[in-house]
Amino acid sequence: MVPNSDWPCWEIMKCEGTEDCPARKRPDLNCWEIANEMDDYRKAFNICKDCIVYMLKAENTVLSKQDVQNIMNQKSNCALQLESIGN
Repeated sequence: MVPNSDWPCWEIMKCEGTEDCPARKRPDLNCWEIANEMDDYRKAFNICKDCIVYMLKAENTVLSKQDVQNIMNQKSNCALQLESIGN
């Protein structure tokens, strides 16, 4: 089991150049809480439950350190970052 991460999502996702990211502007909220407030596909498809950040910060994660490493090696872009790039 991997302990809950205290790192912000942009550190976990290794986001760069995303100073306009909603998560950086509101560090008091989890990124999935911010995404849930957005009135777009993120909320409609509930995509955050598949994100490594959500999995790492979940109360009862069952991911091993190897699982996390494998996911991090194959991860995709942050869903919130996509909004920032589009504006």
